Amino acid sequence: MMSVVQGNNASNSTWTWTSVEWQWWEVIQLILAIAGIIGNFLVMLVLFRVKRKFCSTDTLIAGLALADFLTSLFIIPHAEVKTLPDTVAAQLYCRIIHSSVVMWISICASIFTLTTISIERLTAVVRPFHFRNIFSRKRTIMMITSIWIVSLLVNIVVMFVVYYEGGSCKFGYPAVWFHKFTGVMVFLIEYLFPVIIMVVAHVFMIFTLRRHPRTKSKSKEANRHIVWMLLMVVVVFVICWTPDQLFYFALNIGLIDHTYLYSPQYRLYVVLAFVNSCANPIIYAARNPNFRQALKELCGSVRVGGIQHIFVDFETRGSRTSDRMTTRTRIELSSSAML
Repeated sequence: MMSVVQGNNASNSTWTWTSVEWQWWEVIQLILAIAGIIGNFLVMLVLFRVKRKFCSTDTLIAGLALADFLTSLFIIPHAEVKTLPDTVAAQLYCRIIHSSVVMWISICASIFTLTTISIERLTAVVRPFHFRNIFSRKRTIMMITSIWIVSLLVNIVVMFVVYYEGGSCKFGYPAVWFHKFTGVMVFLIEYLFPVIIMVVAHVFMIFTLRRHPRTKSKSKEANRHIVWMLLMVVVVFVICWTPDQLFYFALNIGLIDHTYLYSPQYRLYVVLAFVNSCANPIIYAARNPNFRQALKELCGSVRVGGIQHIFVDFETRGSRTSDRMTTRTRIELSSSAML
């Protein structure tokens, strides 16, 4: 244990810390944090480095990488405060640092961004004519900004249930009903509703793409690839977060005892949830050739030219295909009229 003395009154101005013991879950957490930091930083670097026209998919995935990058930063194991003085700094520490509120905001932003990406791709598939207007540059940036604002509002309650009292950080709700209410709302808003939206969106996308098997355009094939890649991202998210969310929900509504928080099962589910923060860059590298090529160019091993979008700009290609179909239809109608 390490202690730092501040001020004249040692009994009232001492910060003491418990050092990291490096249990198995902390070692794995550190590995996941490093992988998430490096992987998501590379995703952002690749996306911002490629000179291209605006692409809503690329922009949203960059936002997802930013959220996962911040999450990875905050899951690095660190020393925990044991005692602290009655100061403004101590109050802020308990409410902001000890509560991990920034990490929860980042996790929430990641979930909401992934949900938005699913809606964005669904719109591109089923409403290609309206896609550009809905997901314009201005509206996409507004969506990302709104995601972070909503994530802050959803998680701001954490800052009020973790507080300073009697020389240490305490955790507690003002009433049992409020604890259960917030537990239910967080489960619905941060997990159940997003999962339902993502699953339904991908079911509709797959159904729509398979409903027109005669269409063999490059845009459709590219769209099919990106849909399946994003479906893999969603599946990994569900696998990683479902155990932790279900058991934490059961804890919040009183179905299981608080001793669960000190069990190996809890540690395992938390580690599994954190896997999600570093999984997406691996999926991109495995499933997206543009991303692999851009990584090679970034590393200097090969010079790749002509890449304007990492996650293909289907709206442009879709619009061109639609324009050609519209032109062909007009010609056929004109010919019929002449006959």
